[in-house]
Amino acid sequence: MTQIFTVTDLNERIKDRLENDPRLHDLWARGEISNYVNHRSGHRYFTLKDRDSQISCVLFKNSGVRLGFELKDGQNVLVYGDVAVYRPQGRVQLMARGIRLDEGLGFRHLQLEAVKKKLAGEGLFGLERKRELPRYPQRIGIVTSPQGAALRDVLRIIGAYPARIILSPAQVQGDGAEESIALAIRALQGKADVVIVCRGGGSTEDLWCFNSEIVARAIFECDSPVISAVGHETDVTIADFVADVRAPTPTAAAEMAVPDIVALQTYLVQAQVRMARALWSGLERKRERLDYLVRSFSAQKMYALASEMRQRLDWLNERLGDAQKEKLTESKRRLELAQGRLAAVGPRATLSRGYAIARLPRGLVLGAEDVRPGEVVELILARGRILAKVLECNSEAEDSR
Repeated sequence: MTQIFTVTDLNERIKDRLENDPRLHDLWARGEISNYVNHRSGHRYFTLKDRDSQISCVLFKNSGVRLGFELKDGQNVLVYGDVAVYRPQGRVQLMARGIRLDEGLGFRHLQLEAVKKKLAGEGLFGLERKRELPRYPQRIGIVTSPQGAALRDVLRIIGAYPARIILSPAQVQGDGAEESIALAIRALQGKADVVIVCRGGGSTEDLWCFNSEIVARAIFECDSPVISAVGHETDVTIADFVADVRAPTPTAAAEMAVPDIVALQTYLVQAQVRMARALWSGLERKRERLDYLVRSFSAQKMYALASEMRQRLDWLNERLGDAQKEKLTESKRRLELAQGRLAAVGPRATLSRGYAIARLPRGLVLGAEDVRPGEVVELILARGRILAKVLECNSEAEDSR
């Protein structure tokens, strides 16, 4: 009779077979680290992969004490250890006992960096092109899988907000996901005020389609602001760099896209109460003022007030005329004073005190060295002028008085 195994027995037999194979012990494996997790227990879990395959790995706390460097996604490493089977899940894994860095970075990491460098050089990541989200969007586009939890989270948060929801379905994982996401984004051209591109958490491989160039260009060309919400808070993709806003989760993206409906309702109620109070208060003040005017201003009192205003106008008119005359008189006095001061320091005043101006055809005579004996000097006096012939020049003589 054919032997029938329980799943536990089958996994145990596979485990024994693999773990007793000497070729699967004390081996070295080369590959790229992906989905690295440093657990709070101190154990480290990651996937070792190359272009065609991958295997789960675990580095227990006691084996990683002397590692000497920090593991991270994208590293090329050499892993030393044994192949084993995790029996509860029937999963083949590599039990690492030592790890050392291999030359260079992993293929996917280099591929990602090359795409990032190219798109950054073209300006797709520029902060100056980031658009603000509309405050009260009327049409919200969502690009995600119709069967995913991300869509349910987004719709739950939007809730009763009165916006038209436009679902543009896309495949968000696996082969063909890149083209599907790009087409879904482009399908919302001219149809949405804001677009949410989202999916739930997953491995690096699951989210890799959001690192593609065609998805990045579709987001860049979208005519509406785009919110990227891919994976969890620690997951960062190229789509996050290109989008106008990055949200850590789909739930957070929905909160960013629409105002808080409860807070908005509260604000409207408070504004309505404030407006009513302001209107009633203003009307009450106007009514009180009107009552006061009705009581205070009789026809006789209005006539007396008008008569008083006429007298005040006449008085102000007289004051204005007096002020103009006084200002004119003061201006004339100041002008005469200035003229007197100007005449006192002018050349005519100096000449009238007995001085003379001596000059030659070549210019004024300021010192004895400016003339020579025998020359004719013109002397300008307060009244008239004299032509005098120079008999002697002495520049050393000083007035002895």
